[in-house]
Amino acid sequence: MIKINKIPEFRKNDRYKRSGYRAYNWKMPPIYDSCIWMKVCKIDLLDEAVFRKISSSDFSIRILDVGCATGRLLYKLAKHGYTNLSGVDLAPRIIEVARKKLSNFKVNLNLKTADSEDNLPWPDNSFDVITLTGVIHHFYRLYDALKEAYRVLDKQGKLIIWDPWFPFIIRQIVNSWLYFFPHDGDFKFYTPNRMENTLTEIGLKNTQYRRIGIWVYIITGEKLS
Repeated sequence: MIKINKIPEFRKNDRYKRSGYRAYNWKMPPIYDSCIWMKVCKIDLLDEAVFRKISSSDFSIRILDVGCATGRLLYKLAKHGYTNLSGVDLAPRIIEVARKKLSNFKVNLNLKTADSEDNLPWPDNSFDVITLTGVIHHFYRLYDALKEAYRVLDKQGKLIIWDPWFPFIIRQIVNSWLYFFPHDGDFKFYTPNRMENTLTEIGLKNTQYRRIGIWVYIITGEKLS
């Protein structure tokens, strides 16, 4: 396992990124898959929604999971038969957990450590599907992160996002608290309307949004140019 004893200097540093790195490099690797939010948000239900959005019988399509953490979604994609899988996360220790989890699958696996708001370490048009599941509320620079995802998404590719949804008052209280007290890298919970507008701004078309259960929304967009 990679030994990292201090927080690296990111090109565009902020306290949320430092908070996220501390959490996902040291605190979360051994407990992430069993944390209470996995049950509260009904993760299996959400992952099934992602599979339906991918809706491809071509199991060789190139899929990138941004903020892959311990490789939860990548593991399920591999079990479904998808063979061309990539993942990226900020913290190297949690990437190593994902690498170990997927080590028994015969897949083309490419896991990397990078700051997704700054630079995804792949060429333009590298992926047919990009997923961001429970990730976007960590982004201090939301537009930059999604624009970078757009860059590595191939023509006719699909971007799939789900994230927690809160009623207005609760969202305002939570976001105000996070402004002063970052928790495990959480920065801000965005509304579906804000997400849809941002996806349109970066150039995605055919955006679709729906709620899943009480606390989550899923939104997709396509790169048609």
